[in-house]
Amino acid sequence: MPTTEHEMWLDLFANNPRLAPDLLQETFGVDMPPFEEARMETPVMNEAKPVELRADSVIVLHNRGRPVLACVVEMQRDHDSRKEWTWPKYLTAVRARHKCPVILLVMWPHANGAERISTPIALGPSSVVTPHVIGLSTIPVVTDEAQAIANPELATLSALAHAEGPRREAVLAATSAGVLAFGKKDPKEARNYTDYLSEALSEAAAELWRTLMGVASKEYRSEWARGYVAEGRAEGRAEGRAKGRAEAVLAILAHRQLTVTDEVRDHILTCPDPELTATWLERAFHVGSAEELLRET
Repeated sequence: MPTTEHEMWLDLFANNPRLAPDLLQETFGVDMPPFEEARMETPVMNEAKPVELRADSVIVLHNRGRPVLACVVEMQRDHDSRKEWTWPKYLTAVRARHKCPVILLVMWPHANGAERISTPIALGPSSVVTPHVIGLSTIPVVTDEAQAIANPELATLSALAHAEGPRREAVLAATSAGVLAFGKKDPKEARNYTDYLSEALSEAAAELWRTLMGVASKEYRSEWARGYVAEGRAEGRAEGRAKGRAEAVLAILAHRQLTVTDEVRDHILTCPDPELTATWLERAFHVGSAEELLRET
């Protein structure tokens, strides 16, 4: 079973602590201090004095072995007025513990409503805590395969945020390359990413995602991915498979930067034959043009 939304988002930071500074820099333009390593803080429990409140995650940037910035990461699914009191406590505790500047990053898994929790929190006349809130609409769009491979966690968030947008094909094609490459290093976590997106995306986007995971470039294929998609393809109606494969064909052509006319796009998308679209998928990686793809059939 896929992990819960809360756990999955936090797992992305645990697997790649550099995700926090990357998001802060790309989304808000925050200048990061020079750092050599980003580490997830290991919780320290004091049995004599239990910690009642703890941030979801703390990422500490180190340079030459010393902390230079700590990032408190919170996953917030609903508006909770109590956070006005607890978030400052997290920040001051982390600042005192690591003796370095601290910043608050709040992940908001919705397209709208982030402004409700972005309001600066006044601690007093001249002290303010400013939450840096990232909602789905502000997550960077990742369409470059190399970027997705270098940062599969950011690509996963990009797919979650933009799989319903106009660049869906390019976003999911890049993410599939990133997750499949990650699967060579950590098959279990890569499977979690795959399962989570399959559950979280809309039916149409999930069908395209599962199809892409089975037809990605052979350079990135792996046994677990082939087996997973084989199971997925055994389910559902033939029309659904044909549509998902047709969209995957367009995603691959777009990823290869081949021009696709409206006529060709319509011809591919309206094809009801899952076997023909499967053939197009195999050829989409090698043809020199979209027209050549259709001529061969």
